[in-house]
Amino acid sequence: MEFKQVEVVLKDGTPCYLRSPGPNDGASVLRLLKKVSGETNYLSRYPDEIKISLFQEKQFLHSLLQSQKDLMICTYVRGRLVANAGINPVAEHERYAHRANFGISILRSHWGLGIGSNLLSAITEGARAMNYEQLELEVIQSNERGIALYKKWGFEIYGARRHGFKYRDGSYGDEYLMMLSLK
Repeated sequence: MEFKQVEVVLKDGTPCYLRSPGPNDGASVLRLLKKVSGETNYLSRYPDEIKISLFQEKQFLHSLLQSQKDLMICTYVRGRLVANAGINPVAEHERYAHRANFGISILRSHWGLGIGSNLLSAITEGARAMNYEQLELEVIQSNERGIALYKKWGFEIYGARRHGFKYRDGSYGDEYLMMLSLK
């Protein structure tokens, strides 16, 4: 699904744009993924695990625009990609058709400006348009900022997963399972 460009104003007064990325945004999306993956232990992969070629990323972004069940929205500040969020089906089976997975990443330099709330607003709008009834996510329990954002938007913790992440240093990160009802 394509989310058409909208302008929003951040907490510091800076205007920014939210829109779905297209194939021409492939290089900037890959750069963002690698950068944010190295800035925090809260995301699912390390930067060196992002091995998608530019060609593959362009194909992927094209497919998202054509999809009726997937959505990615990016945030651009002064023409620079600083964040993205997306939803995708939990599974392709009919019994799961009401559920979507949600993910978000924001450059650390842009935390606290309201980008997360703007992206969540746009994503929930898109999820409702695609007839999803609930959004689901997993969040590392030490990610207090993320958890506060999700709770602000109505997500509830419905479970936990011990040792959801295993870091390269041998330590673990426990996860909360959270869900937002869209009904």
